[in-house]
Amino acid sequence: MSMQPLGNWPAAQRRQVRGILTDIDDTFSSHGKLTVASLAALDRAKAAGLRRIAVTGRPTYWTLPLLRLCDFDAVIAENGASAFWIDGKGAQQALYYADAEVRKQHRQQLLDFADIMRRHFPDILPAADAAQRIGDLAFDIAENIPALPMSQVNEAVVLIREHGLHATTSSIHAHASVLPFSKQSMSERVLHEVFGISDEEACSTYVFIGDSANDASMFAHYPLSVGVANVRKFLDRFDAHPVYVCEAEYGAGFVELVDFLLKAKDE
Repeated sequence: MSMQPLGNWPAAQRRQVRGILTDIDDTFSSHGKLTVASLAALDRAKAAGLRRIAVTGRPTYWTLPLLRLCDFDAVIAENGASAFWIDGKGAQQALYYADAEVRKQHRQQLLDFADIMRRHFPDILPAADAAQRIGDLAFDIAENIPALPMSQVNEAVVLIREHGLHATTSSIHAHASVLPFSKQSMSERVLHEVFGISDEEACSTYVFIGDSANDASMFAHYPLSVGVANVRKFLDRFDAHPVYVCEAEYGAGFVELVDFLLKAKDE
């Protein structure tokens, strides 16, 4: 698929958008940091009546600050393992890919696999946020270490799959899970069960913005899909590319998308 510049997205179609689904790392954030500009854009989107849902590979225990401090309407974590939102009474609610007992069993399987990964690839260790996860296990490939060669990342992914686990990669992590949950499957579930939005409606009124291979299920499913400019670094890792691409990278690309959506109201 040939990505089009964001500026090619017709204003009439942009005016139909009712919500934004956004990746966090290197899409909403920039080099691991939340910027004032991204947070301000999130507020502008809210003021314009757009629902804002974070869809991240980050751990379940990151959801509370994203909900309470960043003020997302919902947060999907661990590439679809869990989802959280604040109900009408101000109470935090949650969905999980499996019940607590099954998750406990899966956690042990993943910890056992971490020993296997360490024996094969001593330089590929569990990510710093591994203990905060309930559904997958992330390995650091570029967050707190120099970015590993793609050949080594690909070999690690093959190892994960050879041991009967499911694998995906982001710009900073390689993820392993026992079950094949995804950003897309949990997004569809949250939109329908929490906000009463059918998948058909979501596909014509929600835009997804992301940057890497663990966003592929979202790029493939949502016709309104956007990549921040740094998505170009990872296009060879997956086939389902976004329809549009921003001029700006990282969080600045998120800001570009929000402002472009809001601009349509005046066109």
